[in-house]
Parts: sequence; structure tokens; C-alpha cells
Amino acid sequence: MKGEKKLLLVCATLPPLVIGSTVLLKNIFERYPGKIEAAAGWEYGAREDKNFRLPFKTHHLRFRPDLLQRILDRYKGLYFRIICWFLKGVFRRYRPDAVFAACTPDGLFFTASYLLARKYKIPFYAQMHDLWTENTKPGSFSESLAKKYEAEIFAYSKKVFCMTEVQRDYYRKRYPEIGFFMLPHCIPYSMLETGHQPAAPKGDKDEKLILYTGNISRAMNLDALQQLVACMDDLPSNFRVKMLIALSVEECKAHGIYHERIDYDWVSVEESRQIIRSADVLFLPLSFKNCSENEVRTVYATKTLDYLTSGVPILVYSPPDSFHSTDARANGWGYVVEEDSPGLLAESLIRLSENEEIRRSVLEGAKAELQRRNPETHANWLFEEVETV
Repeated sequence: MKGEKKLLLVCATLPPLVIGSTVLLKNIFERYPGKIEAAAGWEYGAREDKNFRLPFKTHHLRFRPDLLQRILDRYKGLYFRIICWFLKGVFRRYRPDAVFAACTPDGLFFTASYLLARKYKIPFYAQMHDLWTENTKPGSFSESLAKKYEAEIFAYSKKVFCMTEVQRDYYRKRYPEIGFFMLPHCIPYSMLETGHQPAAPKGDKDEKLILYTGNISRAMNLDALQQLVACMDDLPSNFRVKMLIALSVEECKAHGIYHERIDYDWVSVEESRQIIRSADVLFLPLSFKNCSENEVRTVYATKTLDYLTSGVPILVYSPPDSFHSTDARANGWGYVVEEDSPGLLAESLIRLSENEEIRRSVLEGAKAELQRRNPETHANWLFEEVETV
């Protein structure tokens, strides 16, 4: 009978931690109509939101005190063995009929869940949040794990899901004998109907808020955020910039992203969405240099989902061959700046803040993009896939 098969969702982190991968998985799986449980680890220093939860049981591998987790993070081989032991207990208690595992760059939970799925002859679905081997540190345990198991896991998987067409095409070229499929980032279901209500236009002299939210990554966006700081003195005095990030002011100074005209804060997921709707421009950056070029080209930043539902125009600041730029140009959901120039960035922020024709065009594109990322559609499709294996 349909609905009897049990799915196990596995990722390095899941709610209540607020990290890109946890948001993406929650958006899809909170609409999953079948039997499901989840297993995940815990990331030291990650922000926790008590109201940010999955609607089903999650088994967390968490160490107290946090110092133990920090020690294990340095000894990945030992941590990997502990993860295998932890997941083995989850498998034995829950007895899943299929496993859906999301791959984050260290690959520990991803590989451990595959090894157990293979041992118990359980169908396995792989989801690539990022490129795997390419994002591991040379000489590290994570790199050795990726080089040993990446091709093997792909070959065993019922399906390997990619987050963007660029990522899919990258893997198809690398592994032409394996099929790769799209499972795109999805909008939070609750925001499909309530989101995207454009605010009334402001006057030229009114205060304008430029907003950035999310994590800071040296591989993906740190250099681009430094360019935002570099353009601050070219913005009019009525322009205010705010960053909702997990770093302290001291850490921002150390990373070269501090400016006295920028406000820094961290709030809950829901508070962040409220602030996003009050902005005039939402800043979506990827670095042009001093970054992981393959990751920049293939990634889709999680914050884009909340941006799309906000009713606020998005400024995409990224290289021309990145998925962000190509998709925003093709579907019109963002105003694209693809030249690494603080001066041009300042000009573009001003133009998008003040030009109502451009703002309307970008908002129309964003509204159309929402339906392409409906989580219920993709959750139901995944449910049917699992039920037929």
C-alpha cells in the first residue's frame, strides 16, 4: 500500500541549526507526504533557532560539552567512525526502506549513510548541495573520503540530484556514464501565497536600505562582500547598508568587511524575513576572485529563496558564467552586475533603488520564479519515486 515505505533523511546538519543546507532540506521535506525520520550531526558555533524545526523526528549526534565536538572536528577519521556507529543505531531502530542523503563538503554523514544503505541493500538517493571532491582540503581525510567514494556512491544511487543545471552539467561531463537529475532549491511553502507583496516606492531623498543576509564563505562570497565595503563611500548619505550575519564586529574587521556605515546583526529566521521585506535592495553576491571558481559557477545561495518571496528587487553581483548570473538573466528575477568593480556596484545599487521601471521588471521576474520552486511539487514527486523503488 502506498505511504508504507519509510524514508530516512540524512545530512551533516538539520534544524534547529540555521545553515544553508538545513533551510533547503526543511523547505522540501516539511511537505513530504510519506513516513520519514531524519538523522544529523551538530555544528559547533552554528546559530540555533528554537522555532526552526522539522515536522518529524530527528536523531541528532550532539556532544556536550561543545569542546568535545571541536576536538572531533579536528580528528575527522575518528569522528567518521563515531558517525557510522550512530547511524547504524538509527538504521536498526527505524529500518528505513530508502535513504535520502545530502552531501555537504566534508562528506562524513553522506558517506556513512551510503555505506549502511549498501550493507543493508537499501535504495539510496544522493543530493549534491555543493561540489564534493573540489571543496575538500588537499591532503585531508575529507579529500581521501571523496576520492575513494564519490564515483562509487554515484554509481550505487538510484538517482543523484543536483541543485542547479550548471552543477548537473558539470557532473555529467565528469561522469558521463551516470544520470544526474534536478531537484532545485524550493521556496518555503508558507511563503508562496503570503510573500512577494511589493512595498510602496520611496522618494529620492528617503532613506534606502541595502541588505545582505546569510553566511560568509571565503570560497564563495567573502571577496564580493569586501567589494561592497569598498563601494560604501560612493553611495549617497541616505543609503544604509545592513548585514544579518553570524560574525561579530571584531570578526568582520578581521575579514575586511567592516565599515562604520554598515549595521551588523543576527536575528531568527522569521525576524530576518521581516527585515528583508523592509529593504529597498537585496544584495546577492558571489566572488569574482580569491574564491573557489567551480563552486561559484555551480552554487545557488540559499538566501535567494527568501529574497525571491520578499517583494524587494535583488541585485545579483557575480561572474557572468555563474548560475546566479545566467539564471537571473534568463528568467529576469535579478538585476545582474557581472563586472568586479566597486564603482559599478555603487552605481547599480543606486539605479536599482531609484528606477521604478527596473524595479517592476525585476519583481515580475521574481514572482514568476516562485512557482518554478514550489516545494510541494518536488516533495510529491520524490514521494512517488520512493514508493515505486
